[in-house]
Amino acid sequence: MEAVEASPTPVRRVVVAAEPVTSVDVTSADMLRELTHALRERSIALHFAEMKDPVRDKLKRFDLLEDIGPDRFDPTVSSAVDRYVDETGLAKDEAGPQAGR
Repeated sequence: MEAVEASPTPVRRVVVAAEPVTSVDVTSADMLRELTHALRERSIALHFAEMKDPVRDKLKRFDLLEDIGPDRFDPTVSSAVDRYVDETGLAKDEAGPQAGR
């Protein structure tokens, strides 16, 4: 949340590059639930890129998939940025300093 608050421009979406994530336990599920709600209260969408199917299955078992939103998953970070650009009409250089990385 510090990065969101420190952003010089309004944050509309946070994309987590989830490729290194190999599992979700109860503690991380609780943290994700809290993060999802905290971002939602600020009208910020939480998305995931490169999440492995077994990890996504765990999110479903913890009843997080519906809470996060089943449409919030992209196969790559690049596709997540492209989708954001398409949905908002912004140019990639306006999408933020991490766009396309």
